[in-house]
Amino acid sequence: MSTNITNEPAIEQLLIKQYSIIENTDRRDILILHHAGIVRRIHGKKVIHVSDVSIRYVYFLQKGLMKISNINDKGEEVIKYFIKPGAVFGELNLLDNEESHHEIAVAMENCEVYFIPVENVKELMITNNSLRKSIHHYISKRIKRMEERMFSLMLKDVKERILDFLKEFVSEFGYPVNGGYQAKNFLTHEDIAKITTTSRQSVTTTLVHFKKMGWIDYDSQNLSVFNFQDK
Repeated sequence: MSTNITNEPAIEQLLIKQYSIIENTDRRDILILHHAGIVRRIHGKKVIHVSDVSIRYVYFLQKGLMKISNINDKGEEVIKYFIKPGAVFGELNLLDNEESHHEIAVAMENCEVYFIPVENVKELMITNNSLRKSIHHYISKRIKRMEERMFSLMLKDVKERILDFLKEFVSEFGYPVNGGYQAKNFLTHEDIAKITTTSRQSVTTTLVHFKKMGWIDYDSQNLSVFNFQDK
């Protein structure tokens, strides 16, 4: 079910607070974006086919956690990254990038997502130089981060790749605890295997080893990583 938000001052402040991508955008353009879009509640495990729709959107995640993936030529899922509230996805739709044609977003829990048609965003990018630069910077930063991760995957062994990912995950999605960081554990061993290009069996074996060494702790609710110095 879709709902429109009608409290304009509230949505203006929400958008500015949550989305740094529009922090330098004036009030008029923020409200244009608001009126152009709709909020959809996405239930956990539901898939959004980011570009496989008659109208393309740029998506703003308001609540919940999502996994962004590509489907390769073999029909296999390749996880690109995870996102939390305040993140934007589907931004490659603005570039008409072929890669985005097979991009999917999976709700890891119940989410609220703001759908804004690409054409509305493009129109504002023409007249709003600050918004245009911010979006280009956002896209470049995300691409650079993914390139750095791919380069790291080529240079490091399985244990290093898994530990680096766990550190990145808990520091981004969690909060400090004594000796490290802790985050809600919504990851499966299969997810970790896909994003670190390893096997699920290797992930299971490695996590057991890390836990035995006292480097991590986890259960079905939480994941903790301790002592962030190199292991």
